[in-house]
Amino acid sequence: MKECTSRERVLTAIGHQEPDRVPIIFGATLSTDILECPPDGKNYTKLCHYLGIKNYEKPKLSFAFNSVMNIDERVIQRFHSDFRRIDPNAPEVVVKADGTKTVLGVYCGLRVKKMGYFDDVFYFPLKQCMSKKELKHYPYWPSPNDFHKLSVGKIEEAKDLRENTNYVIVVDNLLAFPFLMYALLSGWDKFFLDMKLDPDFFFALADRLLEVGFGIVEHFIGPLGDYVDIVATYGDMGTQNGLLCSRKDYVTFIKPYEKKMIAHIKKYTSAKIYRHSCGSVYEVIPDFIENGVEILNPVQPLAKHMEPWRLKKEFGKDLTFCGGIDTQELLCNGTPDEIKEAVRHTIKTYAPGGAYILGPAHSFEPDVPPENIVAMYDAAYEYGGYPIS
Repeated sequence: MKECTSRERVLTAIGHQEPDRVPIIFGATLSTDILECPPDGKNYTKLCHYLGIKNYEKPKLSFAFNSVMNIDERVIQRFHSDFRRIDPNAPEVVVKADGTKTVLGVYCGLRVKKMGYFDDVFYFPLKQCMSKKELKHYPYWPSPNDFHKLSVGKIEEAKDLRENTNYVIVVDNLLAFPFLMYALLSGWDKFFLDMKLDPDFFFALADRLLEVGFGIVEHFIGPLGDYVDIVATYGDMGTQNGLLCSRKDYVTFIKPYEKKMIAHIKKYTSAKIYRHSCGSVYEVIPDFIENGVEILNPVQPLAKHMEPWRLKKEFGKDLTFCGGIDTQELLCNGTPDEIKEAVRHTIKTYAPGGAYILGPAHSFEPDVPPENIVAMYDAAYEYGGYPIS
């Protein structure tokens, strides 16, 4: 087969056909990226030095979880990534004297501080909110101007990528509404308790967060829609051994909102829907498909019932799988040779017939040495050519 452009390669694979080689993703979403966690976990800095890249920009980090938002283009090209990302403009962040942060705008007053390696959510401003009246008067709901600011300058950025490159364009770092934002604003315990003890309040808050999500779609994805290939959505549903809640509760409380969100996205763009969920989500994959999910990430191979052979056999006709290279044990503890063999085996399982994008089974955290990241991507390029042997 003739060599494909990145866009041809990815769209062919998502179309369940075999391109010239397996598409590769690095740094294009919050679950295929690399973290920088100073002072002790400077993973991105170590990777740049390992690759001999010295004159790179100082890492710009996401307001939480320490994702590097300005990965050097030379690193991305070194790993043959077929994707480039478009993020919304950064939100306003108010930093207090004690170092804690309040994230404003469409992030609805998330409270963040350094916890171990990462900046993470530590306080839940809706934890004590028990009534629809209190909800109405919550002071951190976004204003119309907050939505407007998301896309300033981004249309031009997306247009330039579409017209002057052949990469696949991913909209990332936004759509965690309403389910994940509910938990981040209220706490996971209240999220589940509200389902059981006060479902009327649960639906009221979920409806309000869905409105915020719709506003993001209309004001960010809408203007960029013609230039975008993939829209990334987020909402962790799995633990290592199963779902965070019963499937019955997922179908009652969460699935309808995810369906509405995907349908709303599809009003504004023909882009493919990428759904991130950590852990063992095997039980609800048919629900994801029914809702319109087309790409499932990060397909963590050590989670229960998430083995590559099982997912490919049962859902390979309906989904493209993205990720799959273990970050829990292999990439942090394995040797480069072990990683190369795992990559070869994963490609052999997932790639026949297309519908596979190779990447990590989550972000590269500080415990993953740079030589292992390089080994993974070198093996992806070496073994990923079609036909798969």
